[in-house]
Amino acid sequence: MRAQHCDYFTPARHIGSSVVIRAVTLLAGSLLGASAACAQPSDKPADNPYTAHYTSEGTTACLYCHDVERMRLISKTPHGNKNNPDSPFAQHGCESCHGPGSLHATRSRRGRGRPPMIDFGINTSTPPENQSQRCLNCHGKKMGKLDAMQWKGSVHGSPWKDDAGKVHEMTCSNCHEEHTDHDPIQDKQTQAKTCYSCHKKEEKEHPRFKEQAIAFDKLSCWDCHDVHQLIPQGR
Repeated sequence: MRAQHCDYFTPARHIGSSVVIRAVTLLAGSLLGASAACAQPSDKPADNPYTAHYTSEGTTACLYCHDVERMRLISKTPHGNKNNPDSPFAQHGCESCHGPGSLHATRSRRGRGRPPMIDFGINTSTPPENQSQRCLNCHGKKMGKLDAMQWKGSVHGSPWKDDAGKVHEMTCSNCHEEHTDHDPIQDKQTQAKTCYSCHKKEEKEHPRFKEQAIAFDKLSCWDCHDVHQLIPQGR
């Protein structure tokens, strides 16, 4: 809609008092009508300049600054497989996980750093529940041969309090490493070490099931424990 021109300040050419009073009355009414006309909303709402959108360049825009080997390794992982329609790189690349990056890529905010994006890890500005939800946007539904993960409500997916009463909450990145072609948690040789970083007691006291002739040391934690599904607490 074309903006209406609201110029109603034309000098009066009559000097008679009655004419002036009448002119002022008409002017007041005109101004009220004009204000209402100028206040009418446009047919097309203005785009909020502070709303982030997906960049047109995608991953290329990210690599202008983040061009290091660790970032490029994502292309060697399932997440970087463009031929899999369920993968992040078949959709919006880095932004599929880290969120729309138009503002981050264009606004430096005068020395205060760029607007933050979704970050993964323990000491980040992104709350744990937001991190996990970003992963569940894909992994919370069935994708090909992968079943949907029932993370929320599971033992690992539920907040807990330590002895001091502080609330903790796990994220996927507590166990998984994404910017690597070798995720330790998915390797039988290194998986237990990752689990033992929290489950210290189980490293020495976990039953070895010798009486059942089970080769315990050849097993991985995942051979018995499905941590991505609903597991009754206390087990």
